[in-house]
Amino acid sequence: MSYEKVPAKALEAGARYCDVRVEHRRGLSLEFKDGEPREAVPGDERGLCIRVLFRGAWGLASSNDLSRSGVDRTFSSALGIARAKSALQKARDAVRLAPVKAEKATITWKVAQDPSDISIEAKSAYLVELSREARSVPGVRTVTAFYADGTRSSHFLSSEGADLRTELTRSLSDVSVVVKTDKGILGNRARVGGTAGWEIHEKGGLAQKGAEAARTALVLLNGDRAPSGRLPVVADPDLAGVFAHEAVGHAVEGDLVVAGDSCLEGRLGQRIGSSLVTLVDDPTIPGAFGSYPFDDEGVRGRRKVLIERGVLKGYMLDRESARRLRSAPNGAARAESYASRPLVRMSNTVIEAGNHSHEEVFEGIKLGIYAKGTRGGQVDTAKGSFQFACREAYLIENGEVTRPLRNLALSGGILRTLREVVRVGKDRQVADPGYCGKGQTVPVGDGGPHIRIRSVAVGGG
Repeated sequence: MSYEKVPAKALEAGARYCDVRVEHRRGLSLEFKDGEPREAVPGDERGLCIRVLFRGAWGLASSNDLSRSGVDRTFSSALGIARAKSALQKARDAVRLAPVKAEKATITWKVAQDPSDISIEAKSAYLVELSREARSVPGVRTVTAFYADGTRSSHFLSSEGADLRTELTRSLSDVSVVVKTDKGILGNRARVGGTAGWEIHEKGGLAQKGAEAARTALVLLNGDRAPSGRLPVVADPDLAGVFAHEAVGHAVEGDLVVAGDSCLEGRLGQRIGSSLVTLVDDPTIPGAFGSYPFDDEGVRGRRKVLIERGVLKGYMLDRESARRLRSAPNGAARAESYASRPLVRMSNTVIEAGNHSHEEVFEGIKLGIYAKGTRGGQVDTAKGSFQFACREAYLIENGEVTRPLRNLALSGGILRTLREVVRVGKDRQVADPGYCGKGQTVPVGDGGPHIRIRSVAVGGG
């Protein structure tokens, strides 16, 4: 049978619900190291995923065989899995879905310059230029330049009547540098990207940003040893965004809340942070890397206010966690590909702008830290703790940014840090694009303004 007939066929077989996702993804990734090509991978893949809900149990099967016989086999597998699981599942674990409006729409997010119209030679020349500009900085030892683009066309159908066709393009480029002096070795990077085409790379100024990243790494190599203890910290928009995503965003994912793996479980309506903090997850931001029109359960993407003036206002929800938490789904179900099941995921997670000028954020700090970006870290959403290694750090003395610091790390409790936010800048921005891993990898964005935290545990070497 054709995939369009699968939802009705599932209902005839006794299923309570069924959806089908058919995807076509095409794109290209390129990598150059020190100006020489290392990898060129074109991609063009089609496939479908069928989910069947039978007597409270999910069955899921996927395939890249879209022939009638291939669809039949995939449907039979999904239904068979659901039936087998339902026979073993306890009543208290039965899956129920919150109701949603079944929408019908066709949405194409067009870009100014379709990446598929740009030759691989032009893209390669762009990466060579990134490498050349970064290597012009004395002390640079290695430069890795990366580019990727991808267009995703999707058709979503459900047994409730949803019929959605969407298409969007994302692209990203990255330049990573390693510098070496007698002080040691250090890496840094710069990146541009979004739900956009080739135009974002032509206008993004990444060559200059990559060279600046190299110069910054050289400055940091000559930095002082980071102090230890609790100090005031000013986080730049990049680090503020990482905190929003990693420390707060994961803790408000509905599936983690339901599983008892979040320090924010049961806190809706409670004050959990400073009244200066408003935090949202928004897949509707034009051009942002994590944006999308509908999630992978056919729910329209929407701006979700998670924290409003310090009060926890909501969680990110798919249909299953929404039912368990007695809330409405809000378009937060995302899948890495047609072969993956939708999970509760973030899109663009951002701390909203405040009313303080850039100068006001820093003023009055006798001794503190200006921290920018991260090199990675750890978050425990259940215990409510985090630790981040900062990509850049500088000492603040008498309200002025002074000396660079080496290898600074921040750690603390999520809730305590939210309460300790004392100033929030006006300069909100969406930071560099990235990917979030949660068993699956999806494109995301984050950001915020400069924020000042009264006291954070800092250390480093």
